[in-house]
This record gives sequence, structure tokens and C-alpha cells, in this order.
Amino acid sequence: HCTVAANDSQAAPAASASMGKRKRAKPPPKKAKPKVATVFDCPFCGNAQSCGVKMDYDHSQGEIHCDQCHAKHESRISRLSEPIDVYAEWIDMCEDVNANGGTRARRPRQEEEDDPEDDL
Repeated sequence: HCTVAANDSQAAPAASASMGKRKRAKPPPKKAKPKVATVFDCPFCGNAQSCGVKMDYDHSQGEIHCDQCHAKHESRISRLSEPIDVYAEWIDMCEDVNANGGTRARRPRQEEEDDPEDDL
């Protein structure tokens, strides 16, 4: 009988330590947001990582400039624009110029003309 009482007194603190609130599972770690590049390869001189982009959101102007051959391109941007957008527009413009023999393809202006069907 005495040995049981001694075991109960030792077991009581251990039992009280395990009682109480349940342990919460740790929340899963947040996924890192992928970073968008701000330095690109130059389409003119071919140097890797030589073109840096400056984004001026206050004036809605994005500029990309090559440190090696000093080629540059400016484009209109919005608050949602990223540096990759300025680079992609520059590459698209270069491809347009190359495809049209050195002249940039301009979209024809749509003038308001009287359609013969409108008169019917």
C-alpha cells in the first residue's frame, strides 16, 4: 500500500504536465515569391547580363540601357509593369525591325470612312 502511494505522488506531476491545452501544429512555411530579373542580355552586342532596367513609375517611363554597347530603349509603363515587360517590348521591337528589313512595322491608322453598307 505504501509503494502505491509513492508511485501516485510521482505520477501526479507527470500527469499534470501532459494535461492542458493541445499543442497546435506549426503553420506551413510561406512560399517565397519568385523574383523577376532586372538585368538582361543585350540583343545587339550579345553580352550577358549587361542591360539594366530603370523603372520611373512617377513619370510612367521604363528605360533599358546596355553598359557595353550603350544601346537603349524607352517605353511607357504602368504601376503594374515589371522590368521584364520593358525588356520584352524592346525584344519585340527589334524583331519587328528585323522582319521588315530595317523599318519598324507601323499599324495602319483606322480612319473613319463611309462604308457603302452604312448608307443602305
